[in-house]
Amino acid sequence: MSGLFSIFNTATRGMSTQQRAINVTSHNIANANTEGFSRQRVVIETTTPFGMPSLTNAAEPGQMGTGSQVSAIQRVRDSFLDYQVRTETSVKGQFDAREKFLSEIEGILNEPGDTGISTLIGKFFDSWQTLSQQPQSSNARTVVAQQTAALTDSLNHTAVQLDKLKENTQLIMKDSIFELNNMLGQIDQLNQQIIGVKVAGNEPNDLQDKRDLLLDQLSAKFNLTVENKEFGGIDLRPADATDLQDSSVIKAQFNNNSKRFSYVSNIEKVNTNGSISANGDVYKITYYKKGNMSSDEDRVELYVSGMSAEDVKQLDECRVLWAENDGTAIGTQMKSSFDNPVDFRSLKLFKPSSGELKGYMSVQADINDYNDQLDKLAKAIAFSVNAVHSGMEDVTSNGEPKKDYMPYFVNGDVARYENNKLVNLDDDLLAGKSGVLSSEKDITAKNITINKQILNDVMQIKTRTHDNMFDYEKDNNIDGETDGSRALAIAKLRDSLIKIQDIGSTINERADLFKYGGNTLGNNGLDFTSNINGMKVDNYYRDVIDRLGVQNQEAIRMVKNQESLLDSFQQSRESVSGVSLDEEMSNLVQFQHAYQANAKVISTVDELLDVVINGLKK
Repeated sequence: MSGLFSIFNTATRGMSTQQRAINVTSHNIANANTEGFSRQRVVIETTTPFGMPSLTNAAEPGQMGTGSQVSAIQRVRDSFLDYQVRTETSVKGQFDAREKFLSEIEGILNEPGDTGISTLIGKFFDSWQTLSQQPQSSNARTVVAQQTAALTDSLNHTAVQLDKLKENTQLIMKDSIFELNNMLGQIDQLNQQIIGVKVAGNEPNDLQDKRDLLLDQLSAKFNLTVENKEFGGIDLRPADATDLQDSSVIKAQFNNNSKRFSYVSNIEKVNTNGSISANGDVYKITYYKKGNMSSDEDRVELYVSGMSAEDVKQLDECRVLWAENDGTAIGTQMKSSFDNPVDFRSLKLFKPSSGELKGYMSVQADINDYNDQLDKLAKAIAFSVNAVHSGMEDVTSNGEPKKDYMPYFVNGDVARYENNKLVNLDDDLLAGKSGVLSSEKDITAKNITINKQILNDVMQIKTRTHDNMFDYEKDNNIDGETDGSRALAIAKLRDSLIKIQDIGSTINERADLFKYGGNTLGNNGLDFTSNINGMKVDNYYRDVIDRLGVQNQEAIRMVKNQESLLDSFQQSRESVSGVSLDEEMSNLVQFQHAYQANAKVISTVDELLDVVINGLKK
């Protein structure tokens, strides 16, 4: 039944409701600049009115209201905008990583520039052109030797710098994996807390904001899929993850079965001494559980078999393994050894579709490609120049035991000298060591170097027509000192077409250049015939630089596009979830007036009660 005390209770509830509304408004204003905070609003509804007329309830016109109450405090959040922001954040993270490291590759190659490899290649061939005109000049020969040394030093330095950049990429990947697993642990903890609060009947708005902020940050690492579960919990997995039947990294239920990631720090072939396991080549893989390299307890050595060259390359570029919740790599629960290795197919590599990790992995692949292209360039120069310099298509001459006693380019990792003389042309079978000639096929950008015997005595450079008939240039008693035909032939290699693109596949050594490369060597080695399907040495390198420029420009363009797109989505989300101080101040005035009005009702009821109680005494 309605009455003054009922009105008093209604007003009291009204004051309590407006007070809670003011409290929420105050919370919004206090967190106006808090990252990840979503504005909150109170949901106000009427309380249960007086019931229908009954024996104990007098009939009145309509149901009498009993006031208001706060039924919920809700976050203002649009899940679709969250999805869009996280998807685009993942793409931006990928190209941010690419743009950063591709720019560093450009800096290492230093093209175009006066000290770049392209310029040094030109100076190298120019010096041979000059030498052909004055072969008797020690000065011209010294210039050739020094320009060669400058070119090989630049190739060596560039290859080393690319390797260092790759190591830096791997260090960042390791840190990213460690950080990623920590974030997953925090999200899992928040997920369980949110479920607990929801089960208790409350709204964990601030906890959900913290979880969503971590999800936003995590989306920069890899593209993710969020599935909402009961009581506010979520299941989380990488998008497009098809390697595992259950790829959930966060679970609302049975969260101890969620997956994590571990980092591979080293890949080493362990049967290089010639011992072969019954399972074929065996590799020792060292990985750290959850990327934690600060503790040896998390260091695991794993023997793996069944790895092709492509598998090794893929693992080297990826370096991230799917793991159980404790960090143990999936498929490695049993201990492994050299004689009992794990099959590589049981391991699961994490290959995200986008995100920073995808960017780092793709950059490592790019660095490997550029190193490979530099190796092809080094081999093309070494094979062709050595062939013309010696007049030999191979380390032997037409199958005869006569060797190239004065190779111009050598493998710096193998060549040994005594008294400034090259001493290990042949393989040392007893010691299992390769000689200079057999190791020519292993020349790379990192180890290519000019024969120091030539560098120390430039008069041993072969420049004359019949130098190919003699072991050393000084033994030539046929040609005169002014004969520079061989130097000219080497200079002409600048315009020769070589199938550099096939080096590493069908062309693996000097002889292959002429067997499979389509080139021929005639007229005492002075005529190097081009292959119309080949490329010029300097053009090949320019193509490499052009490709790098295009890749870097694409990364820069994608970063700018993603920044613009992401800003648009974030502004849309901010317009929905962000705190507007003007709006909150307006709400504050509204709730304040409502509070004061309810207080006025209480004051009025108090005066009426005073009339009823004290006025009856008169």
